[in-house]
Amino acid sequence: MSKISRKEETRKNLLDAFWSLYVEKPLEKITVKEITDLAGYNRGTFYTYFSDVYEVLEIQKAAVMPTEDMILDPLKEIRENGGKVEESLNGVSDYINEHGDRIAILLGPEGDPRFPHEMKARVRQIIMNFVHELGIREEIEYEYIIEYHISGMINMYQLWVENGQNLTEHELSALYERVAHIGTLNITNSMLNDRDNP
Repeated sequence: MSKISRKEETRKNLLDAFWSLYVEKPLEKITVKEITDLAGYNRGTFYTYFSDVYEVLEIQKAAVMPTEDMILDPLKEIRENGGKVEESLNGVSDYINEHGDRIAILLGPEGDPRFPHEMKARVRQIIMNFVHELGIREEIEYEYIIEYHISGMINMYQLWVENGQNLTEHELSALYERVAHIGTLNITNSMLNDRDNP
């Protein structure tokens, strides 16, 4: 194993040890000693890679942020396919499969309360940069639409996790697409009028 590879492995082991503890308890209760004991290193090794546990959390959050391609591919597909999104949803599905468990913890009641805002801000900024480059006329209004859209996605995902994933991933994606295309008011009206006892 090369020197660089050993360093990368040590760093990963420390990150994994931190995450194992973070799943169980709040950040404020996690100590460097607990991390290093769990990972099998001394405290000095931790400080070779990180300044404190807060930096480790920031690294963990950065690792699960969606990529620019994942954010922009659906918008590009909408423009090219007359409002339809199909292929780029596979990227979203892959992203959830890879990072879903960690995102669920970060978004959950014991997670980092700043994470939803940070995720929304990142997604919004990438989209608005793209929109600005396109030169659309209603750029100010579009930012509000994007905020509504992103908040809805995050909140649906949070509820899905809280409800024990009582829909399949495909059903959740299909429901989200339905809401995005038809609109909440139309769906709500349809559901309220579709009753067993009229």
